[in-house]
Amino acid sequence: MTWRVSFCLRCLSALSALLLSGALHADFLVEVDSRGALEGAVVTARPVDGRVEGPSPPATVSMVQANRQFDPFILPVPVGVPVDFPNRDDTAHHVYSFSPIGSFELPLYKGDAPHPIVFDKPGVVPLGCNIHDWMIGYLYVVDTPWYTQLSHNSARFENLPAGTWEISIWHPAIDHLPTPAWQVTISGTGQSETLSLDFPFASVTQPEPPRERFDERGDY
Repeated sequence: MTWRVSFCLRCLSALSALLLSGALHADFLVEVDSRGALEGAVVTARPVDGRVEGPSPPATVSMVQANRQFDPFILPVPVGVPVDFPNRDDTAHHVYSFSPIGSFELPLYKGDAPHPIVFDKPGVVPLGCNIHDWMIGYLYVVDTPWYTQLSHNSARFENLPAGTWEISIWHPAIDHLPTPAWQVTISGTGQSETLSLDFPFASVTQPEPPRERFDERGDY
């Protein structure tokens, strides 16, 4: 099935304000016409000229286990930032990944995980649980400080410096395709730009726990 995906980038800062402040920055909005099939997709922005200045990364991020699912389904993680895996369920989980960018295993536990996991290179980290086969989640490790996620088909970047940027998007629904990327120019003048394209993908949603219990105690 083929969906049309449109990226609409609107510089929201007025030119007069930019001139007064002397700072050529702008917010812009990414709008995706995908009928919700790419909900939670990670959208990244990289300056083409190689600048590395940007927002400071968070001290840690958390991939929570709750209601026998990973929450969120997709979690962006900056390179080098520790990832915690707190278990908020009343049963134990055994989190693991065989990702080539950093395989790991957190043996059976409840409450806080034994230790955080740190990834030193970008890429996709699929997650599973050895106890609950339906538990699937994804870490998307990014090597840029400019990243956001789609929510209800839109995502916002704030205070991007003026210049040429490469915009990329990742979601498990399009993981089998080369990561799509587009170049856009942010001038800080309030002008808008739209880029439209087609590519095929199938909707991918987070699996839900089975309704039936495996035993009378409910430990499943």
